[in-house]
Amino acid sequence: MSEGIPYADIVIIALIAGFILLRLRHVLGQKTGHDNPQFFQKKETPPEERRDTVVRPQDKLLKAPKIKEETDPYLNAVVSPSIVQSLNDIKAKEPQFSVTQFVEGAKMAFEMVFDAFAKGDRDTLKMLLADSVYGDFNRELEARERQENKTETTLVAVLSREITDAMLAGNMARITVKFVSEQIVLVRNPQGEIIEGDASDTEHVESEWVFERDVMSKNPNWKIIET
Repeated sequence: MSEGIPYADIVIIALIAGFILLRLRHVLGQKTGHDNPQFFQKKETPPEERRDTVVRPQDKLLKAPKIKEETDPYLNAVVSPSIVQSLNDIKAKEPQFSVTQFVEGAKMAFEMVFDAFAKGDRDTLKMLLADSVYGDFNRELEARERQENKTETTLVAVLSREITDAMLAGNMARITVKFVSEQIVLVRNPQGEIIEGDASDTEHVESEWVFERDVMSKNPNWKIIET
């Protein structure tokens, strides 16, 4: 037998080497295929998400929200050129002004004044009426309170409202509205019995009320300056 490493020693060295390799694999982990360590892995983007998005100028225009055109039906229905001109002058001073909304607000004010007068609600009357007009209404209320028999006026319905005049002097706008309404007028004695009029009898009443407002004022309320 030639000199060298004994066979038994070779087997022992091989076993030791194998044991060391197994320990290294256990500690370091096993690399498979072309995997990279987790720190360096780049998140793969699905093919559908990798497509470049190209936004063309015309696409932006098509997707832009449409601006809603504001309409003013009542203004479009006015036939008097002078009234249309005055209303447009008011709109030029106050772009938010809508004739249609004004007419609806005037109707509400008309109804509120009737209701407040019937109830003797002076606070509401003072809010809606100019000082001189409020003075007239207040005197009527005082006279009614002194009377033994009470006159009672009930507003049944507002049949129509129409702008009959409009003007703008400086910043002061003034609009006249003609109301046609149905009313019931009764006179009651102290016991509440009807001594004049008929509760089922309505009459048509036409009246013109004048509304005024400084269009540059932050206060949006119109005052009734004439009834």
